[in-house]
Amino acid sequence: MSTMAHPAADGPGHPALHRAWWSLLLFPVSFALAFVVGEGIPSLFGYSDPSFDSTPWWVITLAFATALLVFAAPFLVTVHFSNKAVAEGEQGGRLPLIVAGVLVGGFVLQNLAGGIVQLLS
Repeated sequence: MSTMAHPAADGPGHPALHRAWWSLLLFPVSFALAFVVGEGIPSLFGYSDPSFDSTPWWVITLAFATALLVFAAPFLVTVHFSNKAVAEGEQGGRLPLIVAGVLVGGFVLQNLAGGIVQLLS
């Protein structure tokens, strides 16, 4: 029988794993900011109605890319703490990273689907 205790049994758990989970709370904030940026960029160029009929493709692309960068910023925080948790030996350390990846992927798919619907209508 081993005399070494499991690392999680020594204290309240791995702080890096807790921070990785808490970092997911940054996504609602980044979503709101991404919405403001995505709507604001066409307005800066003088397009009040950001539709494919009236707005040039490069403005829409710029707005989407910038909004994606703003929305995905918390992903970097989650990556940092998730990797730290895995390095500390936490088996569930990748789960917050997977959740963050699904959120970013869903944001991309939702925006691409909305663009395709606007193109087809």
